[in-house]
Amino acid sequence: MPQSNFSPARYFFHVVLWLPIFFVLWYYLAGMLSIVPAHLSEWIINLISPGAVVQLDWVNRELEYVTRYTVPAADGVRTGHAVVSINPLLYSWNIPVLLALCYAVSDKLFSNKRVIIGVIALLPMHAWGLVAEFFVNVLFRMGDSVAEQIEAAQWQQEMAALLYQFGYLMLPVIGAVSVWFLVNQAWVQELINSSGQRARD
Repeated sequence: MPQSNFSPARYFFHVVLWLPIFFVLWYYLAGMLSIVPAHLSEWIINLISPGAVVQLDWVNRELEYVTRYTVPAADGVRTGHAVVSINPLLYSWNIPVLLALCYAVSDKLFSNKRVIIGVIALLPMHAWGLVAEFFVNVLFRMGDSVAEQIEAAQWQQEMAALLYQFGYLMLPVIGAVSVWFLVNQAWVQELINSSGQRARD
């Protein structure tokens, strides 16, 4: 049950206090947290375009998708595999946001189990961003020689661009807030009921 004297300002203040702590923690654990989205994205890419990714590598903090698409080598005679490099941190920064939102809740209402479920629920959204950026790279950023090997229709290219924009600009925020609401739904409902009761009084 939420406290009747719940203060949005105090809650926001607690969120702000938690944010830098979780951002530092996330930054150092980001590689581990990106393992599942990385392999999930590889599976989805190969499901959409069979055999597109032949190998997945980590270079520093970036994911490198070695593709079956070929590009001319520097000597202009040989060819090599096109490599798509993506920074997974662009899509997983909502993890520290979600953690701050959850930990700012009253200790009496806090649940480690719900927090873990919430973080796991974000992972497919991270994979969404990785998949969308992969196709934006091969369709628009790596030149016509690569794009021509994909045989994507115009509507498919436009869909890839739209999904990328959504996954990059909106999904991280929408994902964190939506998951927070779902794992704290009972608490939020109690707050709504308490506010309604006070308004009637």
